[in-house]
Amino acid sequence: MYYENEKEWLKKIEEERNELDRNQKITNARLEGYEKGISDGEARGKAVGEANNLNKNIQSMYKKGFDIETIADALETKIEYVEKIIKSNM
Repeated sequence: MYYENEKEWLKKIEEERNELDRNQKITNARLEGYEKGISDGEARGKAVGEANNLNKNIQSMYKKGFDIETIADALETKIEYVEKIIKSNM
């Protein structure tokens, strides 16, 4: 009889361990998703900030009288992009 109880006890411990493992995997996946979300958000925020800064620089240089080619060369960007920004802010 003792052996049967021990088997049941070991089975119960194994089930609990498996449940803890599953819960830990779920928690780890949530944390990874959270960290990825933060990382993606930071990358997106950085890209938006850089684009806004570039746009402001283009506008500022254009207002100071620089031609489109000079602006594109100075900011290392395409002439078409500079033209687009200038046209969108007129």
